[in-house]
Amino acid sequence: MEKGQYVPQGQHFINRRLQPTGIMKLVISLVATVFATMSCDTSKTLQEYIDEEKDAIKRYISAQGIVPLAEFPTDTIFEENEYFRTSDGLYFRVNKKGTGRKYKYLDEVLVRFDYFYYVKSFVSKEGADTIFASTFANYFPMEFNYGNPYSYGKSTYDLSCNGWAVPLSYVNEGTVIDLLVPSALGTSSDNSGFSPVFYKNLTYRMQP
Repeated sequence: MEKGQYVPQGQHFINRRLQPTGIMKLVISLVATVFATMSCDTSKTLQEYIDEEKDAIKRYISAQGIVPLAEFPTDTIFEENEYFRTSDGLYFRVNKKGTGRKYKYLDEVLVRFDYFYYVKSFVSKEGADTIFASTFANYFPMEFNYGNPYSYGKSTYDLSCNGWAVPLSYVNEGTVIDLLVPSALGTSSDNSGFSPVFYKNLTYRMQP
């Protein structure tokens, strides 16, 4: 399935993830994937891919009227269109404040979300017709261990990534957020394709 392809209702987006057995293997595989992706268009340099992503995020923020915040609100209350921008370029806003406890290192996190889409497709001429429903995630929540990157992508359908873990240092269990993940913090597929992704109503729960 090509990125940006519309998925009819009842079907699921399949994201095949790397299952690394060591740091070196992960790095080698990721580098190989990046060069394989870039080889499809040899006219572009690495910097051009990076600039393309930055431009897509900038245009998306402008089109959505997003107001970036340099500091996370102490009361966890966001005004309309306000998003906190982290130091690594991730954007998120709290739609519903969680009332559970704070997550600790290696806590098992369960995640559900309404849908996601690729930001580059959203700001393209075709528009935002590339929304992927999370029917699978609604019935079988995706999970990872907070602070353990090797726990991401346990199954074929699992989209868990570094970007999902970043907001956990700011929020409590039960929090619902909207999240814009730059490719560097996304899945291996997002990273190799320089594809930032937006997630709607991503909800954090504890493992019962």
